[in-house]
Amino acid sequence: MKAFVSYSVSDNNEYILTLLSSKLRQKNFIVNTSQNFYGNILDLNTMNEIHETHLFIGVITGLGNEKNRVFEEWKYASSKGIPNLLLIEDSIQIQKNFSGNFILFNRASPQKAISEIYNRMNPSKQSKIKNSEDIVPWLLGGAALIAILVLLSNEEKI
Repeated sequence: MKAFVSYSVSDNNEYILTLLSSKLRQKNFIVNTSQNFYGNILDLNTMNEIHETHLFIGVITGLGNEKNRVFEEWKYASSKGIPNLLLIEDSIQIQKNFSGNFILFNRASPQKAISEIYNRMNPSKQSKIKNSEDIVPWLLGGAALIAILVLLSNEEKI
């Protein structure tokens, strides 16, 4: 299986991508990332990579410079029916009607986001997951997102 990781993180947070890739490889994923940096328009190579993937994961932190590119790649994956997850730091402005498989997180207090990921990985009848297909990306990538949140929150204490 293939996973596509799109990210907008500061240079000092790029280590989380190594962790994310490692967690995905433990689940037997081949991991690809965007090569289209500093451009907000999807190129054909990126579209092909996303189209051939089984899971799309986007990570956007407040100090990253590639937010728009990640949003565009995520929208494309969503439009093609690719199981997808998007982790967004709460300092990023999003539209009020923004919807999809995303989690907002607070770096200084990640517990709410971690609990939400656990809930989406283990849905109950009262869960927010309306479609059984929506659970797939959480089962495949939820643990990796939790590991990233733990690292980012520990960074605040260093």
